[in-house]
Amino acid sequence: MQIKTEEHPNVTIVSLCGRLDSVTTPAFESSIARIVASGRQRLLIDCSELRYISSMGIGAMVQLAKTLEASGGRLSFAGLTQTVRSVFEMVGLLTIFRVYPSRQEALLAE
Repeated sequence: MQIKTEEHPNVTIVSLCGRLDSVTTPAFESSIARIVASGRQRLLIDCSELRYISSMGIGAMVQLAKTLEASGGRLSFAGLTQTVRSVFEMVGLLTIFRVYPSRQEALLAE
């Protein structure tokens, strides 16, 4: 999996490409921990190139959301592929997280 970050004035965009599973989730968690430790509190996860997310990946997202909310931050998502959207829907995350159709719409709303 590839993880790219972009700093914007109000939000950090984290773009994920590939699979977020038991093998790649620890690297994702390490990257996110560095971002949060740097003081960034608003994150947008761009999932437009994320092909698969496992239960371990979902758990990492939920934990990240809790960490950000505890410090007054926020986690949002953009560009969910159909596969990832199905998983989010199945576990009820579409009603918990802010999910935008595209990165551009998310940046306008955030």
